[in-house]
Amino acid sequence: MFKGNALFEVQVRVDDRWRMEATFTEEQAALSCARVQMTVAGVQEVKVFKSRSLAGLAIQTAIFHRKVPEQKSKPLTIAGTAEGAPYCTELADLYGFESRVVIGRLLRQFLDKFQVTPTELLHGWTYARKLDEQGTLMGAAIHAVARHHGDTRKVAVAARVKELRALVDRALVRARDFNAERKRLPAFDESDLAATSRRIGQAVGAEEHDFVFLAMLSQYLTNANSLAGKMELLVKMMARTDDPHLSALLEGVVADGLGAADVVKELLGAQPTLAAGLCALADTLYGRRPGEKDVPVHPLLACIGALTVTGRAPSCRIVLLERVRSALNSDQPLDRKDAKAEAALVETLALRLKGADGTLLGGAETEKALAKRLLRHRQAILRQQGMHDIADRLAGTLRPGEG
Repeated sequence: MFKGNALFEVQVRVDDRWRMEATFTEEQAALSCARVQMTVAGVQEVKVFKSRSLAGLAIQTAIFHRKVPEQKSKPLTIAGTAEGAPYCTELADLYGFESRVVIGRLLRQFLDKFQVTPTELLHGWTYARKLDEQGTLMGAAIHAVARHHGDTRKVAVAARVKELRALVDRALVRARDFNAERKRLPAFDESDLAATSRRIGQAVGAEEHDFVFLAMLSQYLTNANSLAGKMELLVKMMARTDDPHLSALLEGVVADGLGAADVVKELLGAQPTLAAGLCALADTLYGRRPGEKDVPVHPLLACIGALTVTGRAPSCRIVLLERVRSALNSDQPLDRKDAKAEAALVETLALRLKGADGTLLGGAETEKALAKRLLRHRQAILRQQGMHDIADRLAGTLRPGEG
């Protein structure tokens, strides 16, 4: 009998299947590998076996065995408010731009998790079913819209919930029916949208054309793994079509994508401050080239900006303008590293937000937001100097350039 060389084998369980990850001649190296594997996404369990030969027999002993604790993800919740939710009474209202904006705001966590747009959610059975299976998420969004309508239109909230639920159920059935019938419909050819559109019209009629076109488009967009990737495909398709109606359908989905804050941040690039990011958005919407010291935006955002200038992307313009207004109205400083620069940056922004004709981007709402920032800044300075009463009494409509 003799003791042979020991061999250490690391095994991991992924998707409920065991596989050999690595083998080592040193125990410590094998144990180190096992601990690293426990931190790898998707790994459920790790084992280390010591194998050795005794009298010609292979003996295997488990020297390490750990189960990776299950990471319970937090339940998805609604985000934002239902402000601006249109009073939908017909199924077509649910697919409109204003409705999709509110859907994008309320269901942002769900949409970001699956990297889909409100259009894809409304037209794709896969994601519509996933949302329906989330339990209370859809119900919470419906109740939020119903309460908004109750506050703004003085209608009974319970009755409004019932009406909205009926519309949503009809949308779910419509998406499910398309999913069942899609194989009988013509193929979606992204290289010839005009021909695709004609075939769809012939198959389902003019009334169902837009829904089926967008449902097929949503299916095609599954080839992209991210919202930014989908938007890139859409902008390329817009460049290839000269049909205004098809271009408008595509542009609506691009605008949906811009509703995701993370997408806008990605397209803006590594802007050093909030002020720089807002200046970049203003230049994009005006079609201006960035200055020598400015951080250039992603080419995709530049393309979208060019489309807004020519009037081919009105929905995108609205969404980006809302981004500007929302950022200005937030408490986030224009430069996190230099709070004292706030007043000077407001002045800079006031200039960059103006077009060649002197018109302020966003009009009176933007002017009001800039004035509020100046007011908050001056109040903060007074409070730092101990003049709290004066800061509390400070009021008036301060405009950039005043005082």
